[in-house]
Amino acid sequence: MLLRSGHANDPQGLKPILHRSSSLFSVSPAVKKKQMPKTLRILAISHMFPTRRSGQYGAFICREAQDLRPHGIECGFLVGQPWTPWPLYRFSRWSGYGPANPLAPPGGLAARPVAYLRPPGFGFRRFEGGSMARRLLPAARNWHRESPFDLVLGVSMFPDAQAAVTVARELDLPVAALAVGSDVLVYPDRMAVLWRRLCETVERVDLPIGVSQSVCRRLAETGRCRREPLCVYLGRDAKQFVPAENRVRVREQLGWARESIVGVYVGGLVEVKGMKELAAAAEPLLNKHERFQLVCVGDGPSWDRLVTLASCVGREGAVVLPGRVVPEEVPRFLQAADFLVLPSHSEGMSQAVLEAMNCGLPIVATRVGGVPEAVVDGQTGLLVEAKNVDQLRDAMERMIADEAFRQAAGQEGLARAREVFDAERNARTLADALWSLAKVQGAGV
Repeated sequence: MLLRSGHANDPQGLKPILHRSSSLFSVSPAVKKKQMPKTLRILAISHMFPTRRSGQYGAFICREAQDLRPHGIECGFLVGQPWTPWPLYRFSRWSGYGPANPLAPPGGLAARPVAYLRPPGFGFRRFEGGSMARRLLPAARNWHRESPFDLVLGVSMFPDAQAAVTVARELDLPVAALAVGSDVLVYPDRMAVLWRRLCETVERVDLPIGVSQSVCRRLAETGRCRREPLCVYLGRDAKQFVPAENRVRVREQLGWARESIVGVYVGGLVEVKGMKELAAAAEPLLNKHERFQLVCVGDGPSWDRLVTLASCVGREGAVVLPGRVVPEEVPRFLQAADFLVLPSHSEGMSQAVLEAMNCGLPIVATRVGGVPEAVVDGQTGLLVEAKNVDQLRDAMERMIADEAFRQAAGQEGLARAREVFDAERNARTLADALWSLAKVQGAGV
């Protein structure tokens, strides 16, 4: 069953990008009789995968792989890891490229690292897919000989899908590709050659998949998709991300005052996530509302900007910077907060927004990418334009001052998260599409 978002709990009336139709996934009677394996083995190619240094990097695709297991799908990951020789990886800019950052596969997932040349800097992205494919091919052949795969999946359009189509052609397998956000909404606008690369890649993909309807629309704009992109809202851990049974106790554990009104941000402290706007909008609110507290969970180059904000406000505890926390601790910060703020410039479908909604939090976020598909403005939260400090400040102030709206929006968001973004239903959507693709391609039709 494919996800349809146009229902009673979708007041925006979003129309599905993809409908199950006879022309798309129909299988002839002869194909239906073909004996298929009990387990569909997928070779997932990804440059994003949890490592010792970053347990959250690529965690979304690991969760999805685990959600696919009950549907008879097993994923093996070939993880492209940028490489550089000693002594370059001793310098901060190259520090993640060294041997001291091994993979950390969660939940028993099979993953094999493959080093490839990838100097730092955005400009190299034009060559990255080819560089990654050349190094992945021998490893893919060897693994396929050991335990044959049925399908290849690229986990993002750049560079993973570029490499995946090359590997799939070599192994004579069908290929699916996932578009996750910046790979189609940002990168092609920053470098014209990447738009051409995107068009060339989707033309060779058997099943294009987007993490939101906005991402799917962007894929369709290439005019090169061989079939309509499939929208799949990727799963999150609905067992961990739940409303707190006792929020006061969670606040005590974190050292937060019971009477505080806490706005929380979770993610990388980088400019593209709107840290400049967040600091500018929060400063007058922190000075005006003594109970308001801003908590930014994460790390990154914008750390100093938030330290400066704390210094300018001068009130103890006004700005809390826990730094990067282990994934298991993230739910506590959401459960103890009053609302989530996400001033990002670009998003495919924010996992932080979905996780916060699952914890019963209302949302203040920018109207970018797939965020409006999750946050219903005025009902489950407030949407503002990206880089608009005044709108962001006003929305945050309403959350601070209007407790009735805050609580009602949180409950509406929780209900929406459970219905529209149910992990099991979306995993079934993706599993159906992958099994259908393998059956059709395996029959040579």
